[in-house]
Amino acid sequence: MLGFLKTGIQLSKGSFFVVTIFFFAFYEVYYFLLSNFLGQIIPFNLDVAAVQGVMYFFTCIILFFGSFLIQRFNKLKIIYSCSVLNCVFSVLLFGNLFEGFRLMILCLLVLFVSLGMLTTLSVFGSLTLPEERGRVGGLIGFFVFLLFFIVNFFIVLNLDFFGSVLLCLALNFLPFVALFFKHFRLDLIPIKKQLVNYYERRVFALYFIPWIVFSLINATLATNTSILIAQQVSNSMLFNLESIQVIGVILGVILGGFVADLLGRRFCLVFSLTFFGFCTALVGLFTGDLVFLIVYGASGLTWGILFVLYIFVVWGDLSNQYNRIKIYSIGLISYFLSLGAGSFLVVSMPIFQSALLSVLFIFVLNIPIIFAPELLPSYVLEKIRMKNHMDAVKKLQKKNQG
Repeated sequence: MLGFLKTGIQLSKGSFFVVTIFFFAFYEVYYFLLSNFLGQIIPFNLDVAAVQGVMYFFTCIILFFGSFLIQRFNKLKIIYSCSVLNCVFSVLLFGNLFEGFRLMILCLLVLFVSLGMLTTLSVFGSLTLPEERGRVGGLIGFFVFLLFFIVNFFIVLNLDFFGSVLLCLALNFLPFVALFFKHFRLDLIPIKKQLVNYYERRVFALYFIPWIVFSLINATLATNTSILIAQQVSNSMLFNLESIQVIGVILGVILGGFVADLLGRRFCLVFSLTFFGFCTALVGLFTGDLVFLIVYGASGLTWGILFVLYIFVVWGDLSNQYNRIKIYSIGLISYFLSLGAGSFLVVSMPIFQSALLSVLFIFVLNIPIIFAPELLPSYVLEKIRMKNHMDAVKKLQKKNQG
């Protein structure tokens, strides 16, 4: 296959574009439904945060049972079927329906969007090799979040109910763009025959524990710290903080993907967690606009790195063609489980105690990673070391000749 972007990636441009569109469509629809659209359709006597939490737990149940069903069917047919059904349900929302029926349609939309998201990740895992999975995931994350923030910061805020339904319909129709790519692999055969690897449960646990604990910290203690900071700054400063956080996420996903392929998964995880821990300690000891900017930028950067690693890369490395969907489902379940827990576990404590607890947990999370084996194949690391050595020799020769 042709490489692209001069990174040595063997995945074709068409496949890259299609998987990016798939993931953006399902991820954006899911976020839009629960963050913006939910408040427009639920009865006024229901608490939005509580309903969001229930929806996150509902998603976890869907992903658990869906992981057993998706394995038996063609992946592209599942993605297109989910898109067709969601388009139909979106059209139904144009009708003059009572709130209970709209809420039921929302549950169905969440169901099929969740299945589509999980199936897309299994497609990504099947079409990428371990040595390119980080860079491909990082590039996908870069374009997905770039589009994600454009849609949610510049389009969604100006929509009424019918505009929101039209946006939902358009996003659910996006996966059909893949039909224009005739060379996209309908059978989803891996681009190269890969070894059937079976990692021990111990290895899985060593990588899983940091992710689930960090996700819970991010949904509770880190959220509490952000709320306290928002109460101390002006509206213009809060806008600057959120902007630097957005930039951090966009940079984090692409940086995390490239570093994970060049220096290994363990190094990338230890770096991101340690960096986040130091910046969290900083906000606990000092206050001021500059400190807040550093913390928001660091939290965005760290979240972006960990997102691309734990949504795209780590689960693909730990899985094979027989258990890939189940492993990816565990990664998504832990992500949405933490969001659900954050909707109900409201932490209220001073910023110093909140930051201190966050730092304590974050640095403890480095311990499992230190004892975990490197997931990037050893032959890839050796190839990188050899290339760096040869580049250094060439530079030395040119210097001596000059």
